[in-house]
Amino acid sequence: MDTSYETWWSEEDGGDLSMEKDHEYAWPATIDLLDPKDILGKKILDFGCNRGVLLRKLYDRYPYEKAVGVDLARQSIAAAKENSQDYPVTFYVEDNIANLTETFHTAISTSVLYLIEDLNDHISKIHDLLLDGGVYYTSFTDQSKNPSLAYMKQEIDKYGAVKMQNHTLTQVVDCFLDHGFQVELIREHTGPHIDVSGYRRFHLSVDDYLQSMANSFMIKARKIK
Repeated sequence: MDTSYETWWSEEDGGDLSMEKDHEYAWPATIDLLDPKDILGKKILDFGCNRGVLLRKLYDRYPYEKAVGVDLARQSIAAAKENSQDYPVTFYVEDNIANLTETFHTAISTSVLYLIEDLNDHISKIHDLLLDGGVYYTSFTDQSKNPSLAYMKQEIDKYGAVKMQNHTLTQVVDCFLDHGFQVELIREHTGPHIDVSGYRRFHLSVDDYLQSMANSFMIKARKIK
């Protein structure tokens, strides 16, 4: 391990715990996008697992064989271990997944790709950790043309331990294709109701917020070679 930090989010409103609560409503919707066949009885990797909530909720719905969660935030991993003692999960503070000795049927990351500077390196390592036919589910929002991008980056860089990157959806998909994946896009926000009460947190207008919703996808990348 070369790099780690106490918490990912340093805003004075509860840090990573507040971020966990903010995402609480989203976990069931995220799990709805996953194919149960890729989870049930399988070995799972959660990259950027934070406090381990997704892996617990995932097991409650689709019991997997076992899982590994990795994150750079030491306090979050400590909380994940404390709160997941009844689950078949192992957690590590780790910045280089190439150090993992296991292989997996399925990898998952949520709201992580936009923080990774070297996509080629990350996707190459995920490829090596997946069994043949394994799948990587990763959420991504293309903000490259969003008018609120500069404001969004300013806020994320202010409180986040890792800086926001400006990848496009095409760049992400091309990187997967170049590493031998078949790629499918699943829209994340398809319901008729959108709560815009908190749009001001990272957006300058409701229109910009809606653009983010429209450009948000779960990427399903299956290893084919």
